[in-house]
Formats: sequence, C-alpha cells, structure tokens
Amino acid sequence: MNDRYPEFAEDAEEPSVTSSDPNERKLARRVRIQRRLEALTKKTDAEDEEVVEKTLTERQILASSELLENLSVEGDEVVTSVKVANDARELQRRREAQEIRRTLLRKLEEDDEECMRRYRVINEKWSNILASKDPLDIHAEMEAQNAKCLEIMERKDAVIAELRQELENADLKFVTDQKSQNEDIDLLINRMDNQMNIMTKAYRCELSLINDVMESERKMLLENLSEKWEALYKKLREDSFAGLDRRKEIMREYEEEMKKVVIEHQEEFRAQKISFELEIQKLQQEVQSTKALCFMNVEKLDYSYAVLKRREDENTIVKNQQKRRINKLQDIINGLKKNYTELEENTRLEIQRLTDQVIKAHKNILDLVEKSNHFTRINDKKYMRIWDMNAKNANELLDKILNADKVIYEQALGMEWSPPEQTLLEKKDLPSYSSVMCTIEEENRFINEKKTICKSYKPASTIEEINLERRLLNRIIKNIADRCDYLIEDRLLELLLPYTANDQLIIRLDNVFQALNIKSEKELGFLLNFFLPYAYCPVCSKDMSKDISSSTDDEFTKSPSLKTDVEEVCGDVCGVAEEFTEDETKLIAAVKEAICDEKSSTPSDDTSITGASSRSSSTETLLPIAECTSTSHASISDIVKDDDQMQRRLLCDKGHLLEIEATFVTRALREFIERYHFVKWKEMPETFQEKLMEKKTVISRNMTIQDVTDFWKRYSEIFPAKKERLWDGLLIGLKKYHEILKERHRLNIEVESLRTQNAELRRLLKTYIIQSEPERDGLSQDDVQSIHEVT
Repeated sequence: MNDRYPEFAEDAEEPSVTSSDPNERKLARRVRIQRRLEALTKKTDAEDEEVVEKTLTERQILASSELLENLSVEGDEVVTSVKVANDARELQRRREAQEIRRTLLRKLEEDDEECMRRYRVINEKWSNILASKDPLDIHAEMEAQNAKCLEIMERKDAVIAELRQELENADLKFVTDQKSQNEDIDLLINRMDNQMNIMTKAYRCELSLINDVMESERKMLLENLSEKWEALYKKLREDSFAGLDRRKEIMREYEEEMKKVVIEHQEEFRAQKISFELEIQKLQQEVQSTKALCFMNVEKLDYSYAVLKRREDENTIVKNQQKRRINKLQDIINGLKKNYTELEENTRLEIQRLTDQVIKAHKNILDLVEKSNHFTRINDKKYMRIWDMNAKNANELLDKILNADKVIYEQALGMEWSPPEQTLLEKKDLPSYSSVMCTIEEENRFINEKKTICKSYKPASTIEEINLERRLLNRIIKNIADRCDYLIEDRLLELLLPYTANDQLIIRLDNVFQALNIKSEKELGFLLNFFLPYAYCPVCSKDMSKDISSSTDDEFTKSPSLKTDVEEVCGDVCGVAEEFTEDETKLIAAVKEAICDEKSSTPSDDTSITGASSRSSSTETLLPIAECTSTSHASISDIVKDDDQMQRRLLCDKGHLLEIEATFVTRALREFIERYHFVKWKEMPETFQEKLMEKKTVISRNMTIQDVTDFWKRYSEIFPAKKERLWDGLLIGLKKYHEILKERHRLNIEVESLRTQNAELRRLLKTYIIQSEPERDGLSQDDVQSIHEVT
C-alpha cells in the first residue's frame, strides 16, 4: 500500500510509533495528527477553490485507502501496546532488582562493620590472654573468645543464608518473568496473525469493491456511448434521407426545364420550317423556267436538308445526354467535397490527438528515465553498502576463525601457527570494478572540463583597438548571418527578399541570436571569444598559396615530405621567424598532426586541387587553432593565454587584420552552444533519442558475475582441505572427550547421592540407637559392638 499510495508512507528518519522510547512515540503520534490536520486543511482549501467531481472508482479507492490506513494504524497500536507493557514491566523489574541489591549491599556493609568491630575486640583481648599466667583464666578467656568467634560465624552464616534465599527468590522471579515474557510473545504472535488475517481480508474485500465499482462504471460508460452512437446513427439516417429528397427535387426541376427547352426548340423548328417553305415557294416561282437545269440541285438540297435535320436531332440528343452527365458529376463533386471536408476535419482532430499523446508519452518516458536513473543510483548505493557490510561481517568471522585456529594450534596441539597462504581480495583488485571506477573518473573529469569556459577576450581600450575589434566583429556577424539560414524560418527569408542587405542582416542576426538564446553583451563577448581561435591572416597566407598548391601532389603521396612542408608552412606564417615557447611549440605540433590527418584522409584528386582558389588552399593549409585543438581532443578552455597574446590576435605580426573563414562558423557556434549551455544549465543539450540511449555507468551493473564470485569464493577457499580435516578430527575428539566428561559427571552425581543416602541412614540409625537405649541391656555385647561399628 505504501508503493501505491506514497502519501501514507512514513519517513524512516522520522519518529516511529513502534519505538521503545515513550517520548518518541508521543512525538510520532503528534506529527501524524499534525499531518492529518494539514491534509484536511489542504483538502478543504482545494474544495473551496475548485470543485472537481470524482469518479466512482476514485471515491472507492480513496475510501478503501482510508479504511486500510485506519486498520493498519489500529493493528500497529495493538501490537505496540504489548511491547509498551513489556517495556514497563521490565523497567519495574529493574527498579525492584536495584532496590533489592541496594538493600543487600547496605546490610552487608552494616554486618561487615559489626563483624570487624567484634573482630577488633577479639584481637585486643589476645594480648591480655597471653599475658595471663593462670591456666583457668586462660581457659575461661579462650572459651569466651571461642564463643565470640562462633557468634561472628553464626552471623556470617545468617547473612549467607539470607543471600541464598535472595538468589532463590531471584531464580523464581526470573522463571516467572520468563513465563510472562513467553505469554507476551504468544499474545504478540496471535495479535500479529489476527492483524495479518484482518488486513488480508480487508484488502481482498476492498479490492473486490473497487473491481465492482470499476465494472459498474464501465457498464455506465458503455450505456452512455451506445446511446450517443444510436443518436448519431439516427441523425445520419435522417440526413441521408433528406439529401435523397433534395436530389429528387433537383431532378424534377431539371426534367421540367428540359421539357421547356424541347418545346422552345420545337416552336423554333416550326417557325424555321414555315419560313423555309415560303422561300421554297418563292424560289419555285422564280426558277420555274430553270427547273430542268436545277432539278439536280433541288435533289441535292433536299438531301442536304434531310442530313442537317438528322444531325440537328442527334445534336439535341447529345446535348441532353451531356446535361444529364453534368448534373450527375455535379452531384458527385458535391458529395466528394463534403466527404473531403469531413475527412480533413477528422484528420486534423486525429493529428492533434496523436500529437498530444506523443507529447504526453515523451514526458512520461522522460519521467521514467529520471526515475530509473534515481533508482539506479539508490540501488548502486545500497549494493555497495550491503557489499561493505557483508565484507565486514565476513572479515570479522574470518578473524574469529583465525584466532580459534591459532588457539587450537598453539594451546591444544602445541604447534607453531602460520597464517593462511592465500590472501583476501579487495574491491580495487577486481578488474571490472577497476574499469568501472576508471570510467566514472573519466566521466567526472570530462564533466569538470566541460564546466570551464575559456578566458574571456579583453575589451579594447584605445580608439584603434576599438575600430579593429568592430571591423573583426562586423565580419564575424556577416558570416553568422550568411551561414545560419537553417536557424531562420523559410517564410521569413522569403519576406526579407525585397529589403536591403543591411535590413536583412539586422533581422537575420536578431532571429539567429534568439535561436541561440543570446540576450546580453556578456554572452556576445563569450561568442566572440569562441570565434577568435578560428581567425587567420588572408594576406600572408595568399603569398604561400603557390608553393602549397605546387607541393600538394607530393603531400598526398609521401607522408614524410608532407610533414616537412607543413613544418615549413607553420614556421613561415606571416613571415615570422622567432623562437616559440613550450606551450606554443605544443600547439604547433598539434596543428601539424591535424593537417597531416586531414591531408592523409582526403582522396587524391589532381583536378580538384589544381582548380581550387588561392584562398581555399590557404584555408585548407593554415588550419585555425580550434581545428587543431578539436583534432587533438583538447577543448577551447585548455588554451589559456595572457591578455597581450589574446589582444594580438586581432592583427597578425605584419599588422594585417585577421578574418574568420565561413566554413568554421557552424563549428564555432556548435562549440559555443555546447560549452555555454553546459556551464549555464549544468547539462549538455541532448535530443530525446540521446536521452533514451544514454547509459548510466554504475558499479553494481558493470561488475561481472565472475569477479563477484571470485571475491566471495576466496573466503571459502582461504583454508585448505587439510586444515578442515584437522578441525573435523579435533571436533570428533572433543565430542568424545565431552561424552567422557558427561559420564564422569553422572558418576559423581551417583556418588554424591550414595553419600547422602549413607548420611541419612547413619542419622536414622543413630536416632534408633538413642531411642532404644533402655533396651540395650538386653542386647549382647557383640550386638552393641556391631551397632557402634555401623554408626
């Protein structure tokens, strides 16, 4: 129940109601009452602020949890009452024992003082007795001294008898207390069994009630959903019938319109026919004379007229068919539009629902990951504590065994004892434990390195330095704006097309800085500090581009010549020939190694190398400092120089203004985000997949079973089989010796009982002799002698 309802669990470090201290139990009850009052106050405040209707299952679960909590509290009180009564009885017994001991000690002290006083009186009289010359006086004084000594002995015997009586009373009281303690234990066991049965029945009953409530709530939900579905289905049928009626009405309207169109066509046809007949009559009257010549033409005209008439009828039929098809397609389009609208709305709702579920699932997964990491750390701590505790107990037991073995060798066997040949293992001797500790130390070192940021760039003070810094910063900002389009929305880029370059630069920078969470001048200074290691001199590097491009083929094919050329390039940059310090020499060596790795990993392509521009070749050859440090696995924070050297990076040794290559903008921004994010929020920016795939390095999970088995198996293998056989033989001998001693003890008890019986028989015989004294005269002299011999 504590796992399911953590609010009812008690903290192990707080006062406990089961403690033996009554003050602690009172304090625990007071804390529990105060918590209940606070919970009731919070509950009433929450109900006043917002009334949330709880479901039947939640109400039943709350009622069940309260009932089970009350039963648990009552059971704890019932069990605790036995312990409290037993503790009170034990305290009373200790008080009585102390009082009896104090009384006996006081009596012993008083008796001792009295006996010492009498002893001194007796010692004082010995001088007078020795000085006396009369034997009778000496005898009388000796008898008096003897009587006083007997009084002292009787007093001592009385004290001893009283002490023995007290010991017997203490034994009887111990037996009585032991019986009462056994009765309390039986009572406590019975109460615990009853409490377990009651809690089991209560849990089962409450679980059945919760299941019944959940089943009833499920039925109610099914009924409500079925009613909603019936209403929805009924509405759908009504809508379908209404749509069918509307379509029928539209079809009737179209049929009426078609009839009107046919009538109009017929009327027009009759009008045209009449006009044609009149023309024919006029033509017949005019061409009567040429009838014979035009007879063939008249036949042709009649045929053409018939063909046209037939085509006109066919066109009318085709038009009607097209109209009917158009009407059908229009109905289909309307239905498809409606279905598309409904499908789009349902899809949007489904996407929103799935999106909410995915977000919730991500949140739950992250919570589970955090809980898993938390429990992993706790389990690792518990595992190591249990390991240390078991190792401590095992070592203590081993020390006891070694001490006993030493005693057996030196005292029982009389031999020189030698410690075991094998030694115990320690945790640091296990390979898996050492590797895990090295991994943890490496991770801690990496985290400590990530916490540091490189030394900030010292702001310019003079006007010339300010101008140089602004020019360099302007170039860096332009490179950031040009190379960071992926941080700007596409819609914003489209909107920026009509604007000028300066306006576009300002808006681009604003969006990039918002994406990078750069809000202050200090953060901008850190950003500038991350770009300074990538600065180079384009003017000085251009002079060397021809030599570098001519020697490129040799560099790709021969690694020794490549290293030589790299050394010449690094030594002649900006035309400076000076001696470097130790740190600068290490830095140049890292640059050489990075250039060699990059050149050796690049495939040889003469066409691409010869076609490259001088600026790109110089950039590839003169890699910036950050490239070298990243290749040699060193962070930017490891490059710490004085202010003069950082200030000198604005210009090369010939006074040329440095520039930043556009290809290193993304890398510098990535390093800034990683380092600054880690220092600011104490964590690395990780994706959801990286958080899921992250593995926590703990000792308990990474220790192999073989190492653990070897560690604990060494305790059982530290003693050889020969020594165990010696112990077994010695144990068998001690058992036999113990049997002999028990037999001797039994014989001594029999002898003591026989002596007691003889003493009783002598006492009875002596009593019989004294009682039969008057009858002794009738006995013979031999009988009397035999009786005396027996007595």
